[in-house]
Amino acid sequence: MMSQRDITKGRVLVSVVAVIEGKQHEILMIWEGDVPYHKQWVVPGGYVRPDETVKQAIVREVREETGLVTIPTKLVGIYDDFTSEKDESIHHIIIAYKADVVDGRVVFSQEATAYKWLSVEEALSSPDVPDVFKRVLNDLKKQERRNFISRLVRSQ
Repeated sequence: MMSQRDITKGRVLVSVVAVIEGKQHEILMIWEGDVPYHKQWVVPGGYVRPDETVKQAIVREVREETGLVTIPTKLVGIYDDFTSEKDESIHHIIIAYKADVVDGRVVFSQEATAYKWLSVEEALSSPDVPDVFKRVLNDLKKQERRNFISRLVRSQ
């Protein structure tokens, strides 16, 4: 039997995002059409399904939201975001990868009603970019200054 203190109230959600850099090192941002970041500029991504890997989720979500076919190349980091929906606590875990575009062109979707390319500095100073995505971009900026290389082994 579970004690009252062992019962977790709320939800834990796992998402992935793909940081996609353009030719001038600007970052692809989408205008989020869905919760939890409705009507804000975010990095493309979404929830991981129970039957897929993190990398499969990145490829699927980016394609659904933007029309782009990508390959996740480097782990940027893992981030916690705490939100709520209808008075329910949500712990949102976001796994961020840098990703390369291999095919497609940017299109609009129900989830991404607009897009634009922003420099990291523009995104960091924008009031329309949620703090969790600013942390992702700030870490990317730090890693690129140090020529950081992820020590994770690619799974085939």
